[in-house]
Amino acid sequence: MTIAGSLKTMVLSDIFGWLSNGHSTGTLMVSNGDVVKSIYFRDGAIVSCNSTDPREFLGHFLVSHGCIGEAELAAAVGEQDRSGEMIGKILVDQGAVAEAELQRMLALKAEESIFELFLWEDGQFRFLAGELPAYEMVPISLNVTSVTLEGIRRVDEWARIRRFIPSAQCVPVAVRDLLEGETDEARRAVLELVNDDRSVEEICLQTHSGEYFVSEILFQMAASGRLKAVRPRVVSAPAAPPATAAADLVAEARARIVELDLEQALRRLRAAGSLMPDDRDLGREIKTVESELRAKLQEAGVDRGGVPVLAAKTADLGGMSLTPEEGFILSRIGGGSDLGSILKISPLPELEALVVFWKLVKAGLVEIRYR
Repeated sequence: MTIAGSLKTMVLSDIFGWLSNGHSTGTLMVSNGDVVKSIYFRDGAIVSCNSTDPREFLGHFLVSHGCIGEAELAAAVGEQDRSGEMIGKILVDQGAVAEAELQRMLALKAEESIFELFLWEDGQFRFLAGELPAYEMVPISLNVTSVTLEGIRRVDEWARIRRFIPSAQCVPVAVRDLLEGETDEARRAVLELVNDDRSVEEICLQTHSGEYFVSEILFQMAASGRLKAVRPRVVSAPAAPPATAAADLVAEARARIVELDLEQALRRLRAAGSLMPDDRDLGREIKTVESELRAKLQEAGVDRGGVPVLAAKTADLGGMSLTPEEGFILSRIGGGSDLGSILKISPLPELEALVVFWKLVKAGLVEIRYR
């Protein structure tokens, strides 16, 4: 049996309760148009979870929690490309993380991914009864009641955090030493990036972390009197796509590709997907246009095999109005790494990262060279 609906008409806690009390087995898929999360139930218990959000991929999650560094992530992803093995096994085999620590982090990653769902204001869900992945899942076992209670607690906590940090564009400012007495590596990584200039969004990107994870740490610092938040300088954002039908947005995206307005093409594709996340025909059409966008990026010289180099002086970049995504990509350029290697450590979805590279090339800030 398949059930489907909107999170506005059936809240997540009710869905979880229904599945748990019914000892259900199957896959709960939840989408907000940008991200799709799949939660796997067996006999009413949560046994695994995955997400299309790159920051929730295991490698990025381990980076955000201080278990591995970006160099270890890049090496593991490179080996995964060659061998096809699971990234967790590769990291254990390479000695980057212990088996016991990996199992603990897998359970924590699943919990955090599910907790984040409770903060979604809107989304569509489907439960596919009896359907579980054909591949072997890394086994975990989460108590649905405990997960639900923590999710509800985070909704209340998020409301308090939002009164202090109303958006990810806010800039945290330290008024006392933030690192004094702090021993947790993941928390230190966040706090070390507070420099009275970086926004919350930039800190999230630099640490491969989710917004709640970073904001909660900053909120706790504020509660102890060590930090305040201010609104940042305004960074101009690209115009939002017009409110129109999903099919029209896809057609507009194609037209934008022809016009070499690649950023707006991508924005229209994402908007189309968010309007009708469960439409499989539309999904296939979006994938087709995404392929056309990738081809156009390659024609423009943005290819995984190219080596990006800075075309502007580092000192000049400091005074420019850059988006957090542009800042992240620019900070990873150097040392001869090719574009593909930078994509491996980027918490941005690959196509979004490629478009950022294209924007930087177009602005004359980056050149892509080929050996």
